[in-house]
Amino acid sequence: MGDSVRATTAFNEIIDARVPRVALVDTFGDEKFESMAVAEALGKDLYGVRLDTTSSRRGDFARILEEVRWELDLRGHGHVRLFASGGITERNIAALNPVVDAYGIGTSITAAPTVDYALDIVEVQGKPVAKRGKRSGAKDFYRCADCLEDIIVPLDAQPPPCRLCGRKAHPLLVTAMENGRRTSPPEAPAVIREKVLRSLERLDVEPI
Repeated sequence: MGDSVRATTAFNEIIDARVPRVALVDTFGDEKFESMAVAEALGKDLYGVRLDTTSSRRGDFARILEEVRWELDLRGHGHVRLFASGGITERNIAALNPVVDAYGIGTSITAAPTVDYALDIVEVQGKPVAKRGKRSGAKDFYRCADCLEDIIVPLDAQPPPCRLCGRKAHPLLVTAMENGRRTSPPEAPAVIREKVLRSLERLDVEPI
């Protein structure tokens, strides 16, 4: 919807009043100013604000949360709770506890190896848009076959040469199926294995 105030105000107008109103405040703007704007717009209806992406931008998470708490309290919004999420672990909860009321924790609760990733909106009806710390617009991805260097460019733009070796990179995004049919024959397992082993050699990783 473009900003935290519009989104949270619309939610407040439509959703059952028994549902707590918690606004994500750091998608497009500064955490402090977004928190104050949402608090002014909703008043006592606002239950809390959630900070999630500060690590992708600047500063110390605890200090940023302290700053938000100070500004809300100073303006009479002491009832607004602070929620923290995004890479929270048992190691930093102790530092955040004095100011944070609740946490959203995902990856760190598992003992299994994980691969962190995010799915982000980068376009809305053809218009480039992205949250802070992310690159907006559709993209193409290329990789140098020799250095394994990845190159990201805007959609349909020509990639620059590999910055490590100067060679041309090859596209990573290729059409595999169209109208339910393969666009090229599948590679044999032995061929795939050989590619993986060559990549491991360049990365200096021992195959299992």
